[in-house]
Amino acid sequence: MDYNYLGYRFRPTEDEIITYFLENKMRGNAFPVHAINTVNICAFEPWQLPEQAAIGDDEEWYFFSEHNKKYANSARTERTTRAGHWKVTGKDRQIWDKHGKEVIGVKKNLVFYKGRGSNAVKTSWVIHEYHSNNASAYQKPYVLSYLKGNLNEKDYSRAASSGHAASGS
Repeated sequence: MDYNYLGYRFRPTEDEIITYFLENKMRGNAFPVHAINTVNICAFEPWQLPEQAAIGDDEEWYFFSEHNKKYANSARTERTTRAGHWKVTGKDRQIWDKHGKEVIGVKKNLVFYKGRGSNAVKTSWVIHEYHSNNASAYQKPYVLSYLKGNLNEKDYSRAASSGHAASGS
């Protein structure tokens, strides 16, 4: 399918993200249209990820990724890249089915910080990470990541000194 149609935008609801895309990916089902690539998010810097997307957009991209653990016997998730790290912000938010009767998943919000420790600089790159409540039932649990960012903001040291990097989405 050609995604260059005027006015076409890929914007699934949170319910569709969990019940259709994420659940079908974990079951190993094929999709009729290839709209989301599987990517190891931490193998790329956020400004490199848009090139990995199945559908190019202005400032929003979707990815599947395996749930990478920091240590083999740990529940902690690996979220570091070469240039920085993804930091969880705020509380996890429950995702309800379309009828509002059942919690079907969780949404985590992450912000990318360039650098390490106290020298890390907050950027405008944000990921909304969706987890299915059924993930433990599958051999390969995945998460669906919805990335937002500004491709024009690659030099964060300059952006931080001008005050632009600290403004979140």
